[in-house]
Amino acid sequence: MNLEDSQKSDLVSFFHVVCNLKRVRRSGWIHKSNISSPESVADHSYSMCMMSMVLSEILNLDTEHIMKMANLHDLAESIVGDNTPDMISHDEKIIQESKTMREIISKLPDNLHKKYLDIWNEYVENKTVSSKFVHNIDKLEMALQAKEYELDGYSKQSLQVFLRSAADYISNDKFELVSEILLTMNGNSDKI
Repeated sequence: MNLEDSQKSDLVSFFHVVCNLKRVRRSGWIHKSNISSPESVADHSYSMCMMSMVLSEILNLDTEHIMKMANLHDLAESIVGDNTPDMISHDEKIIQESKTMREIISKLPDNLHKKYLDIWNEYVENKTVSSKFVHNIDKLEMALQAKEYELDGYSKQSLQVFLRSAADYISNDKFELVSEILLTMNGNSDKI
Protein backbone atom coordinates (compact mmCIF):
# COMPACT_ATOMS: atom_id res chain seq x y z
CA MET A 1 0.00 0.00 0.00
CA ASN A 2 1.43 3.33 -1.02
CA LEU A 3 0.54 6.18 1.30
CA GLU A 4 0.31 9.82 0.32
CA ASP A 5 2.43 12.36 2.18
CA SER A 6 -0.60 13.58 4.14
CA GLN A 7 -1.35 10.00 5.25
CA LYS A 8 2.25 9.58 6.40
CA SER A 9 1.97 12.81 8.38
CA ASP A 10 -1.26 11.53 9.93
CA LEU A 11 0.52 8.33 10.96
CA VAL A 12 3.28 10.35 12.59
CA SER A 13 0.60 12.31 14.50
CA PHE A 14 -1.01 9.03 15.57
CA PHE A 15 2.33 7.63 16.78
CA HIS A 16 2.97 10.82 18.79
CA VAL A 17 -0.35 10.25 20.57
CA VAL A 18 0.67 6.66 21.28
CA CYS A 19 4.03 7.81 22.68
CA ASN A 20 2.29 10.30 24.95
CA LEU A 21 0.91 7.34 26.94
CA LYS A 22 4.41 7.05 28.42
CA ARG A 23 3.91 10.47 30.05
CA VAL A 24 0.44 9.84 31.49
CA ARG A 25 0.71 8.53 35.05
CA ARG A 26 -1.91 6.15 36.44
CA SER A 27 -3.77 8.50 38.73
CA GLY A 28 -5.36 5.93 41.06
CA TRP A 29 -1.95 5.08 42.48
CA ILE A 30 -1.28 8.76 43.16
CA HIS A 31 -4.64 9.63 44.73
CA LYS A 32 -5.39 6.43 46.65
CA SER A 33 -1.96 5.15 47.65
CA ASN A 34 0.22 8.27 47.64
CA ILE A 35 2.64 6.81 45.13
CA SER A 36 4.43 9.89 43.83
CA SER A 37 5.90 8.39 40.67
CA PRO A 38 3.63 5.54 39.61
CA GLU A 39 3.61 3.53 36.43
CA SER A 40 2.49 5.20 33.22
CA VAL A 41 -0.54 4.15 31.20
CA ALA A 42 1.93 2.75 28.65
CA ASP A 43 3.57 0.64 31.38
CA HIS A 44 0.17 -0.72 32.34
CA SER A 45 -0.80 -1.35 28.72
CA TYR A 46 2.39 -3.24 27.98
CA SER A 47 1.93 -5.53 30.99
CA MET A 48 -1.70 -6.06 30.02
CA CYS A 49 -0.70 -6.98 26.48
CA MET A 50 1.77 -9.59 27.66
CA MET A 51 -0.73 -11.06 30.12
CA SER A 52 -3.47 -11.02 27.48
CA MET A 53 -1.26 -12.71 24.91
CA VAL A 54 -0.20 -15.57 27.15
CA LEU A 55 -3.54 -16.20 28.86
CA SER A 56 -5.63 -15.90 25.69
CA GLU A 57 -3.36 -18.47 24.02
CA ILE A 58 -3.76 -20.83 26.97
CA LEU A 59 -7.55 -20.38 26.86
CA ASN A 60 -7.69 -20.74 23.05
CA LEU A 61 -9.27 -17.31 22.59
CA ASP A 62 -8.77 -15.03 19.58
CA THR A 63 -5.36 -13.76 20.64
CA GLU A 64 -4.82 -11.40 17.71
CA HIS A 65 -8.15 -9.67 18.33
CA ILE A 66 -7.55 -9.54 22.08
CA MET A 67 -4.06 -8.07 21.59
CA LYS A 68 -5.49 -5.31 19.39
CA MET A 69 -8.13 -4.58 22.01
CA ALA A 70 -5.60 -4.51 24.85
CA ASN A 71 -3.40 -2.13 22.85
CA LEU A 72 -6.32 0.20 22.11
CA HIS A 73 -8.15 0.06 25.44
CA ASP A 74 -6.52 3.09 27.12
CA LEU A 75 -5.30 5.00 24.05
CA ALA A 76 -7.72 7.92 24.61
CA GLU A 77 -6.01 8.53 27.96
CA SER A 78 -3.02 9.87 26.02
CA ILE A 79 -5.14 13.00 25.53
CA VAL A 80 -7.88 13.01 28.21
CA GLY A 81 -5.69 11.61 31.01
CA ASP A 82 -6.33 8.76 33.41
CA ASN A 83 -9.60 9.71 35.10
CA THR A 84 -10.60 7.47 37.99
CA PRO A 85 -14.25 6.89 38.99
CA ASP A 86 -13.98 9.40 41.84
CA MET A 87 -12.75 12.09 39.43
CA ILE A 88 -15.39 11.79 36.69
CA SER A 89 -18.63 9.84 36.20
CA HIS A 90 -18.51 6.64 34.17
CA ASP A 91 -20.84 8.13 31.56
CA GLU A 92 -18.77 11.30 31.21
CA LYS A 93 -15.59 9.23 30.92
CA ILE A 94 -17.13 7.20 28.08
CA ILE A 95 -18.31 10.37 26.30
CA GLN A 96 -14.88 12.03 26.56
CA GLU A 97 -12.94 8.94 25.58
CA SER A 98 -15.27 8.04 22.69
CA LYS A 99 -14.93 11.49 21.17
CA THR A 100 -11.17 11.42 21.68
CA MET A 101 -10.79 7.93 20.22
CA ARG A 102 -12.67 8.96 17.08
CA GLU A 103 -10.23 11.86 16.69
CA ILE A 104 -7.15 9.73 17.36
CA ILE A 105 -8.22 6.87 15.09
CA SER A 106 -9.18 9.28 12.30
CA LYS A 107 -5.45 9.69 11.64
CA LEU A 108 -5.25 6.10 10.41
CA PRO A 109 -6.02 4.84 6.90
CA ASP A 110 -9.74 4.28 6.36
CA ASN A 111 -9.56 0.48 6.48
CA LEU A 112 -7.87 0.63 9.91
CA HIS A 113 -9.98 3.50 11.17
CA LYS A 114 -13.24 1.55 11.15
CA LYS A 115 -11.63 -1.71 12.25
CA TYR A 116 -9.87 -0.22 15.30
CA LEU A 117 -12.80 1.96 16.28
CA ASP A 118 -15.04 -1.13 16.18
CA ILE A 119 -12.60 -3.01 18.42
CA TRP A 120 -12.45 -0.12 20.88
CA ASN A 121 -16.25 0.18 20.93
CA GLU A 122 -16.47 -3.56 21.54
CA TYR A 123 -14.18 -3.11 24.54
CA VAL A 124 -16.30 -0.24 25.90
CA GLU A 125 -19.57 -2.16 25.47
CA ASN A 126 -18.04 -5.16 27.29
CA LYS A 127 -20.48 -7.75 25.93
CA THR A 128 -18.26 -10.17 24.00
CA VAL A 129 -15.98 -12.89 25.29
CA SER A 130 -12.95 -10.93 24.07
CA SER A 131 -13.99 -7.68 25.74
CA LYS A 132 -14.88 -9.40 29.00
CA PHE A 133 -11.51 -11.13 28.94
CA VAL A 134 -9.62 -7.86 28.35
CA HIS A 135 -11.53 -6.16 31.18
CA ASN A 136 -10.55 -9.07 33.45
CA ILE A 137 -6.92 -8.76 32.44
CA ASP A 138 -7.09 -5.01 33.10
CA LYS A 139 -8.11 -5.77 36.69
CA LEU A 140 -5.61 -8.62 37.04
CA GLU A 141 -2.77 -6.36 35.92
CA MET A 142 -3.91 -3.72 38.42
CA ALA A 143 -3.80 -6.29 41.23
CA LEU A 144 -0.35 -7.46 40.15
CA GLN A 145 0.88 -3.86 40.16
CA ALA A 146 -0.59 -3.33 43.64
CA LYS A 147 1.41 -6.34 44.82
CA GLU A 148 4.53 -4.86 43.19
CA TYR A 149 4.01 -1.58 45.05
CA GLU A 150 3.49 -3.51 48.27
CA LEU A 151 6.83 -5.26 47.71
CA ASP A 152 8.37 -1.82 47.13
CA GLY A 153 7.28 -0.85 50.64
CA TYR A 154 4.09 1.11 50.01
CA SER A 155 1.24 0.79 52.49
CA LYS A 156 -0.49 -2.56 52.19
CA GLN A 157 -3.63 -0.99 53.61
CA SER A 158 -3.78 1.72 50.93
CA LEU A 159 -3.33 -0.91 48.21
CA GLN A 160 -6.16 -3.14 49.44
CA VAL A 161 -8.75 -1.09 47.55
CA PHE A 162 -7.11 -2.15 44.28
CA LEU A 163 -6.89 -5.81 45.27
CA ARG A 164 -10.53 -5.89 46.42
CA SER A 165 -11.67 -4.16 43.24
CA ALA A 166 -9.85 -6.72 41.12
CA ALA A 167 -11.14 -9.66 43.16
CA ASP A 168 -14.73 -8.41 43.03
CA TYR A 169 -14.63 -7.82 39.29
CA ILE A 170 -12.80 -10.98 38.29
CA SER A 171 -14.96 -13.24 40.47
CA ASN A 172 -18.05 -12.11 38.54
CA ASP A 173 -16.86 -13.44 35.17
CA LYS A 174 -16.29 -16.91 33.78
CA PHE A 175 -12.53 -16.88 33.29
CA GLU A 176 -11.58 -19.42 35.92
CA LEU A 177 -7.89 -19.26 35.03
CA VAL A 178 -7.81 -15.49 35.63
CA SER A 179 -9.44 -16.02 39.04
CA GLU A 180 -6.98 -18.77 39.88
CA ILE A 181 -4.02 -16.56 38.97
CA LEU A 182 -5.37 -13.77 41.15
CA LEU A 183 -5.75 -16.18 44.07
CA THR A 184 -2.25 -17.57 43.46
CA MET A 185 -0.84 -14.08 43.38
CA ASN A 186 -2.49 -13.31 46.70
CA GLY A 187 -1.55 -16.61 48.32
CA ASN A 188 -5.22 -17.38 48.98
CA SER A 189 -8.60 -15.66 49.07
CA ASP A 190 -8.26 -14.72 52.78
CA LYS A 191 -5.55 -12.20 51.90
CA ILE A 192 -7.67 -10.19 49.47
